[in-house]
Formats: sequence, structure tokens, C-alpha cells
Amino acid sequence: MNLGEALSLLKKEKSRLARLINLRKDNVYVEDGKKSEFNPKNLSEEINVKIDEIRRLKIRITRTNLDSEISGEKINLAEAIIKVGDIRSKIAHLSNLFERKRGSWYSEKETKNFVAQLDEAEIENEIEKLEIEKAKLDNKIQMTNWNTKLLG
Repeated sequence: MNLGEALSLLKKEKSRLARLINLRKDNVYVEDGKKSEFNPKNLSEEINVKIDEIRRLKIRITRTNLDSEISGEKINLAEAIIKVGDIRSKIAHLSNLFERKRGSWYSEKETKNFVAQLDEAEIENEIEKLEIEKAKLDNKIQMTNWNTKLLG
């Protein structure tokens, strides 16, 4: 199984776990004198097994991410994933710098004008460069995911 398949499996297993948890919750109470279609104790056991399976899969994915280098980069997959997160964070912080546009935000009696100390066009250019960098790194991560064998 390659890393991309493992990530898809992880997503499916997490969905299955959520369904089991909801099913257990829906069957905790039963009308007096009736029997539930699903036994909450059995569902709890299934949930625990599923949690263990998910943990083992996550560990294999993490090992693979740490051991796999990104093509054309001098970083491993784990670092690349963190770097994409950092770039997203930078973009988000830069994007809201100019939310309080020029003008005032005091009461009508106490108006004061404020002028930006950073050039909005330069910030927009920086955001654009970061988005391009993020997209390229994201693509390399995806390629690596589908071309890397999952470690045991």
C-alpha cells in the first residue's frame, strides 16, 4: 500500500469510527421492556478496536512521512507538511492586516485618521508568492504520497 492509499484508508476509518460512536450513543437508552438493535457494550468494543487500528495506521504514516524526502526539496515529507501549514498561517495573517482600512474607528466626536505603515500592494505580492509556493509544495507532497510505499 502506498502513502496516498493509507491516507485515504485513514479518512475512511475515522468516518467509520464516528459512525460507531454515534450508533452507540443512539443505543445507550432503550424503551423499557424493549431490546436495542445494537448492543452498546459490543459497540464500545468495536470502537476500541477501531481506535487501535487508526493509531497503528497513523504511526505507520508518521514513520513514512519522517523517512520520505520530497522530490526537489531538501526536506522530508513531515517537514513539508508542517511548512505548508506555516505558509497557510502566514497567508492568513497577512490577509487580514488591512481589515481596518484607512479611516477612523473612534466615536463620531473623536475622529482620528490613520494611515497604513505597510504598503498594501507589497503585502498582496507577498501573499501571491506564498500562495504559489504553497501550491507547488502541496503538489510535491501529493506526488510523494502516491509514489511512496507505506512503511511497516
